[in-house]
Amino acid sequence: MLRFLPNQKKDVISILILIDIIQVVLFVFFLMTGTKIMSGKLADEFKRFGFPSFFNFLTGFFEIIGAIGILIGIWIPISALLAGLLLGCTMLVAAFTLIVLVRDPFKKAVPALILCVLSLGIVIYHTIYNIGAL
Repeated sequence: MLRFLPNQKKDVISILILIDIIQVVLFVFFLMTGTKIMSGKLADEFKRFGFPSFFNFLTGFFEIIGAIGILIGIWIPISALLAGLLLGCTMLVAAFTLIVLVRDPFKKAVPALILCVLSLGIVIYHTIYNIGAL
């Protein structure tokens, strides 16, 4: 189907597919981790960080709401933009906590930093190509 389209349209379609795939991957990941965090399975980690126990619920809630928003954002771009901001900031705080507050090795923060970059990449895409076009 794509081979009959001009090259520029193929590139646009490829980017749209890639963005949708990233959004689905983020949805699945954050839904799973948010549920795990809210269930209390990571309570020892939050205790190690020195955070009060309600941070388990709060962080899990942010991740689940962000996951749902990222998925809805496939059809409603402003949802992806807001959810991407929420998830990107959450992951930035997670990386900061690991590196600066707890002084864990940098490699432990790499997953949070990758998720931060992916989430903020979704924000940038939707800001430029959807919201900016209004």
